[in-house]
Amino acid sequence: MAHPDLTSHHVNYLIWRYLQESGHGEAAIQLQRAWNHDPQSLPFAPYIKTHALVSLVQKGLQYYELEHSIDREGNATSFTPSSYFFGPAPLEQETSKVQHGPGEVAVGTDQAPVSPASKVVAREGGDSVTNGHLTAEAAAAAQPTPTNVKKTRKSDRSEANGDEGPMEVDSNGVTHPEVKAAAAVENLPFTAEVTVDGDGDVSMVGIRPELQDQEPPAPPPPPPPPTFTLTTGHSVGVQITPAKAADLGPDTALLEVAGADHVTRTLWRPNDPTVVVAAGDSFCTLWRLSSTAPPVQEKLIENNGDRTCVSAVSWEPNGHKLAVATYNDMRGSITMYDVFGNAVDLLPEVPRMITGLHWADSGSKLIVVASDSRISELALWDDSLRPDEFPSPQVIDGTVLDLCWLGSSQVYACGPGTVYQCDVDSSVHISKTFASSNPERVWSFIRCASVGSSPVAVAASSASAALWVPTHDLHLENAHEGEITAIEIKPNREQSSDAQNLFVASSSTDDTVKVWQINLESKHFDCIHQLSLGPSSPALAASFSPDSYALAAASKDNLFIWNAQRGGTPMAAWKAPASEERKRNHEPSGLVNGHNGTTEPAPDRSLAWDTDGKRLAFGFGNQLAIVNLQR
Repeated sequence: MAHPDLTSHHVNYLIWRYLQESGHGEAAIQLQRAWNHDPQSLPFAPYIKTHALVSLVQKGLQYYELEHSIDREGNATSFTPSSYFFGPAPLEQETSKVQHGPGEVAVGTDQAPVSPASKVVAREGGDSVTNGHLTAEAAAAAQPTPTNVKKTRKSDRSEANGDEGPMEVDSNGVTHPEVKAAAAVENLPFTAEVTVDGDGDVSMVGIRPELQDQEPPAPPPPPPPPTFTLTTGHSVGVQITPAKAADLGPDTALLEVAGADHVTRTLWRPNDPTVVVAAGDSFCTLWRLSSTAPPVQEKLIENNGDRTCVSAVSWEPNGHKLAVATYNDMRGSITMYDVFGNAVDLLPEVPRMITGLHWADSGSKLIVVASDSRISELALWDDSLRPDEFPSPQVIDGTVLDLCWLGSSQVYACGPGTVYQCDVDSSVHISKTFASSNPERVWSFIRCASVGSSPVAVAASSASAALWVPTHDLHLENAHEGEITAIEIKPNREQSSDAQNLFVASSSTDDTVKVWQINLESKHFDCIHQLSLGPSSPALAASFSPDSYALAAASKDNLFIWNAQRGGTPMAAWKAPASEERKRNHEPSGLVNGHNGTTEPAPDRSLAWDTDGKRLAFGFGNQLAIVNLQR
């Protein structure tokens, strides 16, 4: 029976296994993600033995030496160290000082193992192998004078295994589609006995002429599945058994900020890691932090029993002003504060609740979203002009749940059944409407980015756990088993290498954060990381660091940080100190009886990175954790 052609899948799998067995687990993960997300699903995987690559290379070196010991007419030639595959210089002894017992393989060193049954017996007190080859004396002792030798070549044939073409194996400058061990044994001119060791290696010592025309020994039965050094984890790729995640507790400061209320929003002042804002339904507080003094609190809005509700908060891009929207007596108003907590401006009132304040990434433009149960209005405020009233707003039937800027002249908004593309000049006006296939589906979150010269909007439905890219007509149903709580686009992408790819993180009450690679050309979603926060730990918020290096996610009282590229096990974690805070405030705990049980509303959690990506503000319950990541 002919052996299947060698493909890059075979070679990659052997390299992947070698990297695991030699302790280079992280390199194995990188190879796996660049080549095949599930190498163990390949049909030949269960038959590959431990240390297969090293054993195969050793056999190849022996074959190489035998091939170079005869000329084309079959006459013996001198095989000198200058002909060695790796050259004549022996490997430095310092690189292989670790001693191994009989039959052990020197994994993790540069010394190739030799199967015990296939070794040429060394002279007492001397070495018989140098740089992977027999020494000249040992080679001469092991090789009788050859007689006539015939050379065979296997004809080219189509691929038999995998989806790639045959890989040609080069030997002594002559390219062969396949090198077969049985053919090599059949054509060797030696007088010796054939033995097969426990690894299936053929001992090429003393082959008798009368055995040359006989069938080679039957191969051993398929081995049992090998024991692996890596195990499958929550990430799509395999993971190394991890070191414990770094504990961020010693570098975390806890602030009591909300009294009997809950923190729902946290945000850092742009370009200033010393000023952070925490807000809830009935309060808004500005904190100035110092490494040498206690934090200073400035209360902007307090719960005075007048039923004033804080409905939106947002920093102006330069950090000069903080816009705070409140709602009371059926009216919405916006007050501007400076960094010291002083009110410096008051914008015109609107006759409904202000649910969103969205500054453009640069400049002085602010879009104010005001909604009630019937209609929503998108109004533009230019803080450099400060008019006496808002210009005519864009009116939308129904509720606008989220909005994001793309550049300085375009925004996208989402709501029930629809995503709106709007142009922004002296006002806001709809330029295109995207209707989803299900008009009843509520799109809760939207994020935007430019991929090349193409605008891309990604929307998420919380209750349906669905993702939608309306600008490219891409849909993904059942992205999670629970409700989606947030989505974020990975910033600072490499446009040159990912010209058609967008990376999006989605968090969910199913206890996971997933990182999606969205290929806009093939219109395909690929989950490249599935990150677990642990059982009964819903992911209530997630955020990429500004430089895209890290991904943070928060549960009820836990915070986890992963390397955004590698995924796998968290690099660092923080757990809130044990307290009676949740009982005291009657805060809902989220999931009950697992994903199939009855549910309560998930508690509010908020995460915000400072501009440098060195601090995280984590709002939970009535507290604010300032997590210092600089160490």
